[in-house]
Amino acid sequence: MNKQLFIAAFLMLTLQSSLLEAREVKGSKAMAEEVDSVQQAFANQADSIVNAYIVSLQNLVTLQQQATGTTSAPSPYLFRLFAPGTLYNNVLSQKMSINAEDADDTEAAKRPQLGSTTDSQLQLAEDINNALAQAYITSPQFFSTTQQELMSGSRIRSDLTKKQESNKKLAEKVVEDKPQMQVEAVDVEVMKPNFWTLKGNGGMQFTQNHFSDNWYQGGDDMYSMLTLLTLDANYDNKRKIQWDNKFEAQLGFQTTENSKPKFRATSNLLRLTSKLGIKAIGKWNYAAQLQLQSQPYMTYDGSGDNVVADFISPLYIRSSIGMDYKFSWKNLSGALLLAPLSWNITYVDRDNLVTRYGIDAGHNAKHDWGPNVNLTFTWKLLKNITWSSRAYWFSNLKLTRIEWENTFNFTVNKYISAKLFMYPRFEDSSPNYRSGENHDGTFWMFKEFLSLGLNYDF
Repeated sequence: MNKQLFIAAFLMLTLQSSLLEAREVKGSKAMAEEVDSVQQAFANQADSIVNAYIVSLQNLVTLQQQATGTTSAPSPYLFRLFAPGTLYNNVLSQKMSINAEDADDTEAAKRPQLGSTTDSQLQLAEDINNALAQAYITSPQFFSTTQQELMSGSRIRSDLTKKQESNKKLAEKVVEDKPQMQVEAVDVEVMKPNFWTLKGNGGMQFTQNHFSDNWYQGGDDMYSMLTLLTLDANYDNKRKIQWDNKFEAQLGFQTTENSKPKFRATSNLLRLTSKLGIKAIGKWNYAAQLQLQSQPYMTYDGSGDNVVADFISPLYIRSSIGMDYKFSWKNLSGALLLAPLSWNITYVDRDNLVTRYGIDAGHNAKHDWGPNVNLTFTWKLLKNITWSSRAYWFSNLKLTRIEWENTFNFTVNKYISAKLFMYPRFEDSSPNYRSGENHDGTFWMFKEFLSLGLNYDF
């Protein structure tokens, strides 16, 4: 058994020495390729030797267990055969002492002594010591470490004391595997922001009545038509400037068999409103507003013989400067203009109508100065019912004009709706209104219509 242990120890020490020499050769850049092949050869040789030795040790353990009838684990003393070439104190003390009892100083008196004939593990340790002692004599070049150095954890290569520094960082050594993507050319179109909001509404309502010639109550056939158009063009740069523009047109006719003239205007309006606002604070803006209002068709009095209004007769030009407040709350939104300074011009092109609108005879226009209040809002009362309103007040501190237009829109579907229009008006800007035949000496006027027909939002 001593011979087998010696052969194993010798082979292991030979392998370790070869690896040490390979490390030294690796230091030469010129022989880098040769070092790689030598290392691979030593690695293969080491694997085969270690595997064969493990098998032989296992066989020895099995034979020992069969001979002694025990199942004890392999001895830890075998570690010294696999450790680097080391000069162990026990080996030297065992060979150089006269009595085995002196082999390990004072600690020897506390343990079973080498040379025991009853402890198999101590017998194995003694055989390993003999094998290592023989190796110390025949191959001293393989033993460069002492037991104290091994137990203190010193380096096997004591000459490698300088820290090896690399010029590259670890992240730079990693080769990034970028996927190859086929990207087609894309035409990039740069679009400027659009601060304009455009919308509109158009509608047309019809009414028709027919009576036979012998209808017991009598009556005249009647046809009526009403067209409505509203266009909005609003600018808002989301910073300081807001510019709201609104165009409104209404034209309604009614005809009967005996009407005079054949077509009588029932609704007659052309109105353009433009308001420029500059951000002040919160929802308040400095505002300037200009409004032009007239009618596209002639209007007759009750007899049908006299014209009481025509295109640009009158023409109202209203300009005002003040503060504008815009509000929005749930289903209600609108704007309130407070103008302490307003300039109103009333122009009449027909000379025979100038006095009807408070203009002195021989003149075609009059000018009024004073404060102005204008309120507009839209309130969605129900899912299909909307209330749009416009309230206007102006006074030159002598005469006053109040207008309140209300439109209730009842939506049936996208293309059909009913409209209820109510328009109370207070007017004392002309002395003729106080004694006119159609006003009975009052300043209040009222207009209303209810229609059903086509409607379209765009």
